[in-house]
Amino acid sequence: MKAKFTPLLKSILILALAALAVFQVHRLWLVDLTNRNFGLYLQARFPPAAPDGQGAFARPFRVISGVGDGAFRVMYSEIEGSDEWVFGERALDAVLQRGTFRQTRELPLNEPILIFEYAFDMCAEKFTQAFGRRRSVGLLTDVGIDTFTGVAVVPPQPVAEGIGTSESLRVFFIGEEYVWEFLHTGYDFAFDIEPVDSARMHFVNRGYGFVPFTPLSGFSYTAVVVHNPLQNPHGIFTLSHMRSRVEHLFDNPATIIPGVTLDNIYTFSNRNAMVRYLENSVLEYISYRTVGRASDNFFADFSAALAFISNDTGVINETFLQQHGSLGRAHVFWFNYVIDNRPLVWASEWYTGLRCGDPLLAAIEVTVEQGRVVRYRRLAYNFVSDGLVWMDASELERGGYFTLGFPVGSGPILELAVMTY
Repeated sequence: MKAKFTPLLKSILILALAALAVFQVHRLWLVDLTNRNFGLYLQARFPPAAPDGQGAFARPFRVISGVGDGAFRVMYSEIEGSDEWVFGERALDAVLQRGTFRQTRELPLNEPILIFEYAFDMCAEKFTQAFGRRRSVGLLTDVGIDTFTGVAVVPPQPVAEGIGTSESLRVFFIGEEYVWEFLHTGYDFAFDIEPVDSARMHFVNRGYGFVPFTPLSGFSYTAVVVHNPLQNPHGIFTLSHMRSRVEHLFDNPATIIPGVTLDNIYTFSNRNAMVRYLENSVLEYISYRTVGRASDNFFADFSAALAFISNDTGVINETFLQQHGSLGRAHVFWFNYVIDNRPLVWASEWYTGLRCGDPLLAAIEVTVEQGRVVRYRRLAYNFVSDGLVWMDASELERGGYFTLGFPVGSGPILELAVMTY
């Protein structure tokens, strides 16, 4: 009888030992590995696919729309995927493919119009490449368009429901001195622009730009609270709390070595990278990995910059490209934030410390070389909308071009301000 049950008991014992081994391995790798979540390691080793920098580069930082009655709506938030930009992308691609130059003229602001503006001078060559129309660059450069600040689209207007459109698609490239008009005949996709409620705060054109306007005594907006997530809930900086907020920037969080320098700079490093928390609330990442020898590719570098920002869990606000440039073989990209449909305004250079000779020029700065982020700096702050504030209409009565935005500062609350340029 005893011999009969011995194989069964051995089988049960083997299964139990196997289950115990699996449990112990789980504890070791997923829970007890230097008290860190092994999922962070896997996330660092197998990051999501890089964003499409080529398509994102052509996306504007704001969209201005109007039906021709003198009132305009300005949109900063959620442009990607919006009806306006989906239509705009399609229309611009069609013009780059089959458009013809017509004339230089003023913008037809008395007609239904969509205006896509950029925060920098857009290069005509890079713009056509962003749409995959490299051979179409001559369409723009042959008539003198090297750079421009925005593109306007006058959608074809429907004759009647289901019958088609009444005229060609018209697209205007906006420069500092000229506006170039292009036509696309036979374009059969209309777009219905919603009118602006002129009883509420809106924008008007004064010949040199779009400025805010309200016929009432004022308007309310949502103020912004400034929060530093690197401080613990008691408002104190500690190595343990700060490490938990920066370890996603490392390929293997288990190898991080934390420390504090003699000048009170918090550092976190391993053999491949270093993260420093500098004075004036700036977080800096530097990569020590060897840069490859891939060919210079602007859009690959821009994609790498976007991917790094999207993988940085410390960035919770929507971003837009403020400017770009080059530094030797590297490309540098500067991004700012959009908060509650208003831009974060960089009123002055942001020095990272008393001995800083390289101030931060926007909320985020990304330096990419050969597809690898070699330096990354950003404000450590998060910006969260909280509470209504009233703005008196008299504050808007100013000459010159101006806009509304949240000027960045060290205070705990950002209030909307009139920024003159």
